[in-house]
Amino acid sequence: MQAALAACEGCDFSLHEEQDEYGHYATGLFHYQGKDILITIDEGMWHVSINSDHPIGYYELKEVRYLFCPDRCHMAQIFPPRSEFINLSENCFHLYELNPDI
Repeated sequence: MQAALAACEGCDFSLHEEQDEYGHYATGLFHYQGKDILITIDEGMWHVSINSDHPIGYYELKEVRYLFCPDRCHMAQIFPPRSEFINLSENCFHLYELNPDI
């Protein structure tokens, strides 16, 4: 997770909290079911970094998304052009909040 922290230039590591009818959400570093989960606000939008000791699938991504991000967020896994792809860890996955108005 140290490599992910070092690569997260421009991330807002200050505490951000939000609550909705489904729960309470906060930025920070969490350990959940064998996974390290880093929650930040990047350019005003939620970002989830999940580092696991094994590949994770749809249902694990979905579980983390709904446990760690407000329901109002539209979250996605992004695959950039090959030239911009960075893989610091084989089993590190990212979810990014999308702007629903675009």
